[in-house]
Formats: sequence, C-alpha cells, structure tokens
Amino acid sequence: MSKILEIVESKKHFGGVSLVDQLKRHRTPAISIAIVENFEMAETYVYGVKQRRTQEKVTVDTLFQAASISKPVFAVGIMRLVEQGKLDIDVDISKYLVDYEVPTFDKKKHQITLRQLLSHRAGLNLHGFLGYKQGKSIPTVSQILTGVRPANHKGLEMKKIPGSEEKYSGGGYVLAEKVMTDVCKVDFCQLMDELVLAPLGMKKSTFFQCLSKEEIQEIAYGYNRVNLQISGGFKIMPELSAAGLWTTPSDLAQFGIEIMKAFKGKSGFLEQKTVALMMKQAEEGSYFGIGFGVNKSEKGLVFEHGGSNIGYKANMCFCPDDGSGIVVMVNSDRGRKIPFEVTRAFKEIIGW
Repeated sequence: MSKILEIVESKKHFGGVSLVDQLKRHRTPAISIAIVENFEMAETYVYGVKQRRTQEKVTVDTLFQAASISKPVFAVGIMRLVEQGKLDIDVDISKYLVDYEVPTFDKKKHQITLRQLLSHRAGLNLHGFLGYKQGKSIPTVSQILTGVRPANHKGLEMKKIPGSEEKYSGGGYVLAEKVMTDVCKVDFCQLMDELVLAPLGMKKSTFFQCLSKEEIQEIAYGYNRVNLQISGGFKIMPELSAAGLWTTPSDLAQFGIEIMKAFKGKSGFLEQKTVALMMKQAEEGSYFGIGFGVNKSEKGLVFEHGGSNIGYKANMCFCPDDGSGIVVMVNSDRGRKIPFEVTRAFKEIIGW
C-alpha cells in the first residue's frame, strides 16, 4: 500500500477517524500533501475545495500560503549570497544596513549577525504577523520594522542580549530581508526568484503579494477559527521573508529534495558545507539551525519547519539520511493540528 493511502485510510492517527473525517470534523475545506522517498517525489494527495462558495476542487497546483515556511526558503537565499561572497553571516549587520538601527532594551549598541537573526538568537521581539485586508494600506519594510502606521504592530526592538537565548522572531527575518535588499539593491521578490525559486524549478511559487489573475484562480481561500472565509479569501503578508511565500506542497517537496541532496554533497545548488552549517543547531539544546528547525529520528537528522498564517497551516519535514520527507498544507485555522497529525503518521509509517 502507498504511504499516502496508509495515512488517509488508517483511523489510528486521527483519533479513531479517517483523514477525510478529521477534515470534516475540523471543518477544514482542503488539504494538499506531497511525499518524497529516495530523493524523489513519490506521491501527492489532495482533497477538498478551494472555496466553499464555488466548490471548485483543489489540485496539486493549488496555492496555499506557506506562512513561516517562508523563513527557511529565504534563509537558503541568504546562504546563496554568502557563497557568492556578498554577505557574511558573522559580521555586524550594521555593516550592510543603509538607514536603520534596532532600538535596544538598554539603549546601548549590541552587535547582531545574520547567523543570530536566522537562528532566532538575536533577542528580538515580533514573533509573528496578522496580515492585512486586501484593499487597505500595506506597510513598507521600514514601517514594519519601526511599527509606524499602517503597520498593525509595535516596532522591532531588541529585548535580550543577542546570542543569550533562543527567542523566535519573525521580525528578525524582516530585518534580514532588509539586509539582503540593502546589499543587493534589487527587489526582494525578484531576488528570491533568481536565488531559489527559479533554480529549483518551483514554478508555482512566488513571494509577490499582487498576484496575477491566473494565480488568484489557483488559490485555496483561507478560513478563520470561527469557520468564516477570510475577507477577499486571504490576507496580504508584506513581511515577505517571514510569512509571504505562496506555494504548493509539490514545490516545497522539490525544495526539500535539493537541500537533502546538497546535505549529501550531491547538488550543485548549494555546497555541502553550507547546508551542514544550516543544519547545525545554533547552541547545544537549541531547536533551530540556520533557517530550519533541526531534530532527530531513528533514520538520522531531520530538518523541518511549520507555518501558521491566519487561514493557513502547514508543515514540512525531511530526512536526508534516507531521502524521504513530507509537506502538508491546509486552508483553515480550525484544522491547525492536521498538518502535524499527518506528519506524525508519516513518520510512523516511514520508520523515522
């Protein structure tokens, strides 16, 4: 039996019901799954509708917001610039920033590095972001960092001494995004296309928030925690590096395959030493390496990341020692646990 069918048909992984019944129980309109085995795409599975009003079925090309899975994709873009000699992850980012300095808790200047930003060890606030209604004013990166309207949150601030502890910060990723664009002087979305999406053949993926008509038609509309469709179908996420990626499980599977190959020294996309550095926990006991969460399984090292925007939940997980992995995406806050339930089922079935 295929791994997908084992997951979908077994009732032991979802509290005594099948995956489809679990989706119905949590009023989750759609799910999309991609499974990787032996460094190749093995299976895909989709169920449900893009939006309840039209009842149009989801397909493998249906777009979901990746939410925080944007972070490791962005981090790979940063590391490609490091390999090109344009960035150094261990120098003070003030060397790169044109017109911004992070306010600090003690009014003193502290060095922050890209390594610290990408491993959530820069001591910064702004865990995550709420997004913006379509048709409303959208903040610039500078307004996001400073908390100036129309930003809907406080400004970025250093709350702890950098390097002292792990403190998850989506705001730190937006700061790293500014470093990237200040140095390269190129639009962020264009940069990410050139650095990551195009080279890996992630043809359905984009960081652009102004989507084309064709892309809009492919979107799975998001549903909130009270089971209502988000106004306009989705929120705009201008915090691109932290939460702005639109993609499919198949594209993220292709991303994971290439990172696994690079980890094994079998890819021309990234050097093996670069990926090894990304998979090294920032400190003993830390969860994060550079961009990725790092874990262990019976098969060996696992790199992973979850995603949670309003209306969208996702999870991806890969094991380079056996070349396997899974990506799961849903379009409902009520189904927030489902990607992790599916991932746990996969881990049990694959023998992780």
